[in-house]
Amino acid sequence: MFLPLLTALSVLGSSYAQISLVNVTIDKTSFVGVYNSTLGVDTFRGISYGTAERFKRTTAPLYNGNVTVVNATAPGVACPQVTVSSVEYGFGEDCTLLDIYRPHNTTSTSKLPVMVWIYGGGLTQGASFSYPGSGIVAVSSKMELPVITVIINYRLALWGFLGGQEAEDNGALNLGLYDQRDAMTWVQNYISYFGGDKDKVTLFGQSSGSMSIAYHFLTEDTNLFRAAILESGVSTSVPVLNASVNQPVYDALVNLAGCNNSSNTFSCLQTADESVLADAANSIASAPNSYSARPWAAAIDGEIIPDSPAVLTAQGKIANKPFIVGDVQDEGTVFVQPQALNTTDDYITWLGLDYVGRNAPFLSNETTLATLERLYPDVEALGSPYGTGNVSFFGEQFKRGASTYGDIHFHAPRRNWLEVAASKGMTSWCYEFAQTLPSVPEWTGVFHASDVFFVFLELPSTSPDFALAEQTVAYWLSFATHLTPNLAAALVGAPLWSQYGSLKTSLYMSSNETKLVVDNFRKEQIE
Repeated sequence: MFLPLLTALSVLGSSYAQISLVNVTIDKTSFVGVYNSTLGVDTFRGISYGTAERFKRTTAPLYNGNVTVVNATAPGVACPQVTVSSVEYGFGEDCTLLDIYRPHNTTSTSKLPVMVWIYGGGLTQGASFSYPGSGIVAVSSKMELPVITVIINYRLALWGFLGGQEAEDNGALNLGLYDQRDAMTWVQNYISYFGGDKDKVTLFGQSSGSMSIAYHFLTEDTNLFRAAILESGVSTSVPVLNASVNQPVYDALVNLAGCNNSSNTFSCLQTADESVLADAANSIASAPNSYSARPWAAAIDGEIIPDSPAVLTAQGKIANKPFIVGDVQDEGTVFVQPQALNTTDDYITWLGLDYVGRNAPFLSNETTLATLERLYPDVEALGSPYGTGNVSFFGEQFKRGASTYGDIHFHAPRRNWLEVAASKGMTSWCYEFAQTLPSVPEWTGVFHASDVFFVFLELPSTSPDFALAEQTVAYWLSFATHLTPNLAAALVGAPLWSQYGSLKTSLYMSSNETKLVVDNFRKEQIE
């Protein structure tokens, strides 16, 4: 039983300076984690929040059976995913796991606020072990705003977001979102054993993780969290359509998996070899134009997504909970093929066919296309990355396309979400993250996901940008602890951050200057 623990500790020795074991018991099950005395953080990794069978919702764990010792000293596996040939800790379908980071000496009576991270990756990539929560927890203790962080895995790609009529008929839509909800339920039931307060749970996530959080807001009476921080994405950032839209993807999967002659293709896929499905998933992902720009996506299922998020948001049917939401400055640069947009005709073709038709079908009509062409003129100085003048970087239309993409999928939905929230009297704060990472290509600008490095303190402490990372974390910790970001002013000298409200106040965040501004950039284009 303990040999694996000793083996894990020998591996951990390279990344943990001084290690000892810590233990938390739930009924008859003991979880053995590790204590890092340098950081002052206890870590429990790879804890199952439910047993995941293929294309089924998870089954919750029970802890009142036989006496059991769980080795939680090392990361668990990543969920199967696409276009990733290998990961450090391997893949496995029974991957509905979570990692817990807490300040040392936390007890079951500590009742610390809890921050639950939902990673991004387009619902096709990601793993909990890629986001170590120890830095946030260590800083939280130093700032005297101690929190527990929980980083969750959830199923991805065809395993978590299968579409098509067969998936709908068998209750297999949005399994990744149900995984997230099951992880939140586990936190409600068991985080108190680790010293957390189930009534003080803040969700935070980025990109598709942020969009996922916004989907959970569509359950208006949810009690699984009390607040949220949404980084680059809301429920209307990408179209959420009926499951039938991705029927061609399901049919392609059936053929690639050799199930096309089966009388029950869904059952055939359920029993297919894991490597066969992985190869099929990668084949589909490598040719998106043949099937769908988003072959695996959230879908309207009548439950976790009861109707179109665009319709529900317009009706104000979102949970009334405080939130922070924001974007990075250049959301679109990494999503546009740089060399593909050289001429105005290229831009128009991309806008009308390769982009709008597949990525934003709610925009696809000639009037809208003409309007977009006018709103985003052929002027490189106006394009993204912003503030780079007439530099082309790649094709002359690249910056034009990047600006269009960033506004349609991120800045415009965010602003609309904030306006709906303000009309409901919801408490909200808005930010624009405007700091580039060191040593990245200039054409990326403040690219999508660059803020994650700051949130998880993944910068050298000697970096001139580290102060901004500490400031960002201080805002996040203050909000998770007291439902206002403004304790950060006293902690790290950060500016007071006004709510969004009718004045549309936003926080502009950079290493040179963090300041309050009005959220009205590119007003005509976005609104």
